[in-house]
Amino acid sequence: MTAEQNIRLNSILRAEINLPCPAEGDAYRQLARGWFTQAVGSLAGALGDGFDHGLDLTAPALANKGSGPFGAPGTLWASFLYYKTTRRRQRLVETYFSPANWHDFLQELGNRPLDARLQLALLDDEGQPSDPWLEVSVTRDDDAPGVVSLIAVRTTEEFQDPATADDAQRRWESFLRHQVESRGSVLYASVADDADYITGRTALEDGLGLLPGDTLPELETTLRGYGWLTVCSPGVLTALGGVPALRAGGAFAEVAPLPGGGAWLKATDRIHAYTDARVRAVFDALAPVLPPGKPVPSIASETCRLVYEAPVQ
Repeated sequence: MTAEQNIRLNSILRAEINLPCPAEGDAYRQLARGWFTQAVGSLAGALGDGFDHGLDLTAPALANKGSGPFGAPGTLWASFLYYKTTRRRQRLVETYFSPANWHDFLQELGNRPLDARLQLALLDDEGQPSDPWLEVSVTRDDDAPGVVSLIAVRTTEEFQDPATADDAQRRWESFLRHQVESRGSVLYASVADDADYITGRTALEDGLGLLPGDTLPELETTLRGYGWLTVCSPGVLTALGGVPALRAGGAFAEVAPLPGGGAWLKATDRIHAYTDARVRAVFDALAPVLPPGKPVPSIASETCRLVYEAPVQ
């Protein structure tokens, strides 16, 4: 494979699914719990060796006291971050993994917190959480209360190693395919290595100066972004002419209808083959359903896989 046919991924890969948000706490808890357990089981890879729901980090957490080493270098650390509702207000909780804290975390999911995260990381030479890491989260946006976002973000060392790259892609693709096919309705989903980890914005949102709260309410008619793997809503699929039209256009290696009415759009068989030429083909195919405006190049050191033009609509 030549250099022109093979890209190097950025340092972080992000999978996200946007769904209609359950109104009831029990349904929300069930949705979120399934996402946390299944994402960790499918995406952690070797990082998850030694992790199970009986993991108890109480002793090293107490010994650490918030500043010293968390444990022996090279060992696994797991922690939670979530908003806890107290007296009708939400306060931020950051704590280590233990069976008791896992129970409390699951209970709080019934209050539909704005942000709930579970992170796995290996400890570095100083005993501090470092690379590689995986963060799984379920979030809501005040500006889009009808949408819940299921997110998994992981360092890409597996994808950079030829010995593990194919298996890593297979696991991520199989996991996301199962997730979107098992949902009654999917508004948007993606796998991309150029999303903003801090803000949660897609590369396109970042380039256009948009926030998720601007785009999440519009997912029945407009995409938040485009990338190697994109899942669109039924309304977006209709605006694009349906599955036959997308297949005939040739921009995607795979176009598959989903049970909920949307479509699975995979640009290339291998994520490493998502070159500039393939980015251009995807952009042209999806232009009718992209937000208007010409994106501005990012000043970040990582590569954004965008066409810096306003879509022709």
